[in-house]
Amino acid sequence: MTKITLLHNDDETLDPGDPTLRTRGSLQIDGHAHGTWEEHRDGRWTARVDGEAVSAASKEALIAEIERRLH
Repeated sequence: MTKITLLHNDDETLDPGDPTLRTRGSLQIDGHAHGTWEEHRDGRWTARVDGEAVSAASKEALIAEIERRLH
Protein backbone atom coordinates (compact mmCIF):
# COMPACT_ATOMS: atom_id res chain seq x y z
CA MET A 1 0.00 0.00 0.00
CA THR A 2 1.24 3.46 -0.91
CA LYS A 3 1.86 5.84 2.00
CA ILE A 4 1.15 9.50 1.25
CA THR A 5 2.31 12.05 3.82
CA LEU A 6 1.53 15.76 3.82
CA LEU A 7 4.35 17.38 5.77
CA HIS A 8 3.62 20.76 7.34
CA ASN A 9 6.22 23.42 6.67
CA ASP A 10 6.72 26.54 8.74
CA ASP A 11 3.87 29.04 8.28
CA GLU A 12 6.46 31.80 7.89
CA THR A 13 7.22 30.41 4.43
CA LEU A 14 3.75 31.47 3.25
CA ASP A 15 3.72 34.20 0.63
CA PRO A 16 2.19 37.27 2.30
CA GLY A 17 1.08 38.36 -1.18
CA ASP A 18 -1.29 35.37 -1.35
CA PRO A 19 -3.91 35.79 1.41
CA THR A 20 -5.83 32.70 0.22
CA LEU A 21 -3.32 30.27 1.77
CA ARG A 22 -3.81 28.84 5.26
CA THR A 23 -0.97 26.27 5.34
CA ARG A 24 1.37 24.54 2.93
CA GLY A 25 4.00 21.89 2.93
CA SER A 26 5.81 19.19 1.07
CA LEU A 27 4.35 15.92 -0.14
CA GLN A 28 5.98 12.54 0.29
CA ILE A 29 5.02 9.25 -1.30
CA ASP A 30 6.52 6.20 0.39
CA GLY A 31 9.06 8.46 2.13
CA HIS A 32 10.26 10.24 -1.03
CA ALA A 33 9.60 13.87 -1.99
CA HIS A 34 7.09 14.13 -4.85
CA GLY A 35 5.65 17.63 -4.65
CA THR A 36 3.85 20.17 -2.51
CA TRP A 37 0.40 20.77 -1.04
CA GLU A 38 -1.58 23.82 0.09
CA GLU A 39 -4.66 24.37 2.22
CA HIS A 40 -6.67 27.42 1.18
CA ARG A 41 -8.87 29.59 3.39
CA ASP A 42 -11.93 28.72 1.28
CA GLY A 43 -11.60 25.06 2.33
CA ARG A 44 -9.98 23.86 -0.89
CA TRP A 45 -6.87 21.65 -0.80
CA THR A 46 -4.47 21.53 -3.75
CA ALA A 47 -1.28 19.65 -4.55
CA ARG A 48 1.38 19.45 -7.23
CA VAL A 49 2.45 15.83 -7.58
CA ASP A 50 5.38 15.38 -9.94
CA GLY A 51 4.18 18.51 -11.77
CA GLU A 52 0.52 17.45 -12.01
CA ALA A 53 -2.19 19.54 -10.30
CA VAL A 54 -4.60 17.77 -7.92
CA SER A 55 -7.49 19.43 -6.07
CA ALA A 56 -9.99 18.28 -3.42
CA ALA A 57 -12.38 19.54 -0.74
CA SER A 58 -10.49 18.14 2.28
CA LYS A 59 -7.14 16.72 3.36
CA GLU A 60 -8.49 13.18 3.33
CA ALA A 61 -10.04 13.66 -0.12
CA LEU A 62 -6.76 15.08 -1.45
CA ILE A 63 -4.82 12.05 -0.20
CA ALA A 64 -7.44 9.70 -1.71
CA GLU A 65 -7.29 11.52 -5.06
CA ILE A 66 -3.48 11.32 -5.14
CA GLU A 67 -3.68 7.57 -4.36
CA ARG A 68 -6.25 7.08 -7.13
CA ARG A 69 -4.02 8.81 -9.67
CA LEU A 70 -1.01 6.67 -8.70
CA HIS A 71 -2.79 3.41 -9.57
